[in-house]
Amino acid sequence: MPDADTTDRTASPQGIDAVEVAGTILQALLRCERPARLKDIETATGIASAKLHRYLVSMIRCGLVRRNGGRYDFGLLAYQVGQVVTRDNDVVSQIEARLAQFSREIGEVVGVAQWVGNGITFVNWFESSPEFSIRLKPGIQLGITTSATAKLLAAYLPREITEPLVRSELAERQMPVAEQVERVYSEYAKIRARGIANSLGARRSGLNALSVPIFASDGQVVVAVTALGMAPRFHAEMTGAVATRMLALSQELSAQMGFPVRRK
Repeated sequence: MPDADTTDRTASPQGIDAVEVAGTILQALLRCERPARLKDIETATGIASAKLHRYLVSMIRCGLVRRNGGRYDFGLLAYQVGQVVTRDNDVVSQIEARLAQFSREIGEVVGVAQWVGNGITFVNWFESSPEFSIRLKPGIQLGITTSATAKLLAAYLPREITEPLVRSELAERQMPVAEQVERVYSEYAKIRARGIANSLGARRSGLNALSVPIFASDGQVVVAVTALGMAPRFHAEMTGAVATRMLALSQELSAQMGFPVRRK
């Protein structure tokens, strides 16, 4: 059997019509006033309403489109894809020099994370000393109810995205789901109010973390910046000295992204 790469390079450029039709529908949604009527999408695409409806049913099932009454808009999957594209738009490169400097200033490891799909991904690390290194393996799943970084990013996402993940994680931890869900969202509300999240030994005994958001000009959280360190040297109290410096860093870098920071 030929390998996949060879097959892709030598085969004729034949695609899948259904995917191209779905792409046409998404492009129409970009142009239409949303939420759009079926008739509006039909006019914009030239696709007959009966065929269009079948495609929309499948696109709703996979999350690309959502239906609100008799109108259509982008779904959760489309929202997540848009978030990834926005976050990857050269954000880290704009702030990496400052993050490297900040890592040296506090003497701890600093990571930059984004929400991708159903969880977080660390996209860069900055270390103040080669003798002290904390790295998380690629693809590792951090708890949306336990990790400082995951809690921080989840706190700023729509509940419809995060609640299935919260419920699943609570169930895996054999916790009373119905009782604990609202406690999780109460913590998320406090994270938004304070602008910072922490965890004490959530991933590994003694490994503490503090995480703050970096906002873009439109108010969306583009990345989370997380400081990691081992107790007792690294103190991750919300009102501690490192937390105060991280909150200041959040304001500084958010302002750099064009976000109007409120002065207290």
